[in-house]
Amino acid sequence: MMLNPRRHVRPPPVLSLPLADQRIDLGDGLVAWRWGEGPRVLLVHGFEGNRAQFSAIVAALVGRGFAAVALDVPAHGESAGDELTAVKFIAAIDRTLARLAPVQAVIGHSLGAAMSLYSVAHTGGANRVALISAPSSLKRELNRFASAVGLSDRGRKAFIASVEAHVGRPAADFDVSRIAGKVDVPLLLVHDQNDRQVPVIESARTAHALPSAELMVTRGLGHNRVLADPLVVRAVVDFVAQETMGNACTM
Repeated sequence: MMLNPRRHVRPPPVLSLPLADQRIDLGDGLVAWRWGEGPRVLLVHGFEGNRAQFSAIVAALVGRGFAAVALDVPAHGESAGDELTAVKFIAAIDRTLARLAPVQAVIGHSLGAAMSLYSVAHTGGANRVALISAPSSLKRELNRFASAVGLSDRGRKAFIASVEAHVGRPAADFDVSRIAGKVDVPLLLVHDQNDRQVPVIESARTAHALPSAELMVTRGLGHNRVLADPLVVRAVVDFVAQETMGNACTM
C-alpha cells in the first residue's frame, strides 16, 4: 500500500486540463507534458496525485509566458512502473531536470515537493523551488501511514524497517535537516492549517531548517484544494517570475 500507488485515484478538486502542446518521453518509460513556450517550470505531483491537479497553475504560468512541464512520476499517469520509492521518485526528477535544463523553477506538491527539494539540493537543477503541502520528514510520513492503518508499536517499527530494507536507504536520509546546508535557492512554502494528510507543522519545520524560505499559511483549503486557490496560484506564479531567465527557452 505504501509503495504501490493506485492509478485510478483522482484527488479533489477534479480539474480539467487542456491538451498538452507536447508529450516528452524521458526514457525508461518516464513521461512529461508541456504547455506553452518560454522559461521552463517543472511541476511534480505527489503519491497518487496527477498532473491535472496543477491545471490552475499551468494556465497561470502559460499566461505569464512560461513553459509549464508536468511530470507523470513513476507508476502514475502514463509513466511506467507499479512501484514508487523515494529513490525512484528522486531519480525521475533528476532525469527530468537534466533533460529540461535550464529550469527556472520547480513547483512540487506533497511528497513530490519533498522529493523535488531533495533533488534540487543535490543537483542544483533549478533557480527557485515552491513547495506546496510538503512533508519535511519521510520517517514521520511512514509513522503517520502506520498509524492510519492501525499498526501497533512493534508493527510500526517492523513496517519502517521493511520499507528501509526494500528501498536500501534509511528514511532519515530524506529529512530536510539532512540537506539544509545544500539548499541555496529561493524557496516558497505553502501549507494549509487544515491539512489532515500532512500537518502544517511540517512546513514550519522546513522553514525553521531553511531560514531563507518564505512561508505562506492558508486556511480552509486542506491538502489538495490549495493547488486551485486563486491567491495561492498567484503567489506561486509571482514567486516563480521574480527572477526570470534572460532568454526564453523552448522545447
